[in-house]
Amino acid sequence: MMGKIPLRRFLMLGTAALLIGSAFLPVPTRAKEKTEITKVPGAYHPSSQVGIKELHPSPIPRGKAKSNSKILGPSNPDYTMDVRYNSKKHRIDGTMTVRFQNDLNKKMKDLWFNVWANAESFTKQGGGVQIHQVKVDEYPSDFTLKETRLHITGLAIPKNDPVKVQMSFTVQVPEARDRFGWDGTTVSLGNWFPILATYDDEGWNVDPYFPYGESFYSLTGDFDVRLTTEKEQVIAATGTEKGKPKVYGKWATHRYIAKNVRDFAIEMDPTYKVKSGMAGKVKVNVYYTDKHAKFADAMLESGIDSINLFSKKFGKYPWPELDVVSMEGWFGGMEYPQLIMISLHEDPKEEWVKSVVAHENGHQWFYGLIGNNEYDEPWLDESFATFSEALYDKSLDSLSVSPPEEPYYHLSSPVSTFTARGEQGINAYYHMIYSYGASTLNDLRMELGNRQFYQSMQAYFKEKRYGIATTRDFIRIMEETSGQDLSSFFRNHRVYLTDQE
Repeated sequence: MMGKIPLRRFLMLGTAALLIGSAFLPVPTRAKEKTEITKVPGAYHPSSQVGIKELHPSPIPRGKAKSNSKILGPSNPDYTMDVRYNSKKHRIDGTMTVRFQNDLNKKMKDLWFNVWANAESFTKQGGGVQIHQVKVDEYPSDFTLKETRLHITGLAIPKNDPVKVQMSFTVQVPEARDRFGWDGTTVSLGNWFPILATYDDEGWNVDPYFPYGESFYSLTGDFDVRLTTEKEQVIAATGTEKGKPKVYGKWATHRYIAKNVRDFAIEMDPTYKVKSGMAGKVKVNVYYTDKHAKFADAMLESGIDSINLFSKKFGKYPWPELDVVSMEGWFGGMEYPQLIMISLHEDPKEEWVKSVVAHENGHQWFYGLIGNNEYDEPWLDESFATFSEALYDKSLDSLSVSPPEEPYYHLSSPVSTFTARGEQGINAYYHMIYSYGASTLNDLRMELGNRQFYQSMQAYFKEKRYGIATTRDFIRIMEETSGQDLSSFFRNHRVYLTDQE
């Protein structure tokens, strides 16, 4: 540690060198031929082609993050929902109350929610959300809903005061084999309800929906969800079901409680069968249809083994359950707190299924427990989940990936760097954020040695569990716990703090 040159200076010099080397070079003109999006195992891919025009920059003026960026809030939100799903109409009608404290260190004049179900990916297939009424502290409030951004205005909430936001809404579920959609008898409810946006040193985070990956950024909170639907539905959901469902006529009401989670997802199908096992004290449930029955044992095995492995290597899985749900589709897989969707298309190999389960389960740690801004720093969850997948597969030694030739793609780049270059940029996103990022973490493992690397990862987990991590946090913790100056390592792997500052 003695004689250590500040990491920020090293990384800024690295960025400057790249700019000097490329600023005056003309960018080759690319033909407008169709570029095929590369499929990455375990990665989320949209179930239908999405127009690049959807990938617009955020319309909200944003400030620059401070070098010691601190998450401000609203922290520890408490969600209470009462919703009804009608499988004939593919519609959800419901109410939601969100309670939190104004811990933004200033008077709260407005409030934002992200309404991901209103993304073009879903609206063009008949999906979307309507907000009927909003109240703040029992008073009707003005609001506007534009695409994925719900803006509540006219507030004057003093610092540290409690806040209660109530709203009624309708969700139309699109016909799509997707993380949000219905197909046959299966309905997938990922990112389906208005979720409180995060306010940090940049302001309110209402970045656009990214259909080729994730752009989510939520703080952990508690959920109490009452779901009414047809009584024959078999339901997997974030959290744990409390008591037995209340049945009346053809309907049944289920109640789910989830603690310290960033989101709430649901999967339903009346034909689901369930197979369960234990990973220590964690119950692992696999939901599968007859068509996917031959993969049930593989999904259960991977679900159990990956929880045990990642708990040992990174930190203990804290929730009492994990649901692994199979579905028809081609988007790879998708992660939510305590629930992972495994999209099965045609006739995949059993080993592929196990790897995808391990990848999505890796996200229970990286984004689920250790959160991050997935739009600004996507590598902090996807690179780590891909590394976790290779750890489970015992294939770490085969991770050796070069970065793209284009110097403007950094491992620490935000999503907008990739989407600005159309489909070529989307391919670079998959290559950089998944493959090269996992390879970088493996290089770090070899740089530090197995023992120190996993000790440092456990320290990262301990400090950032249930919180939000940044690239700066990760580098700092790796250096502090190993006693090494890793500035040249990260610079050489295109990780620059200046991408975020």
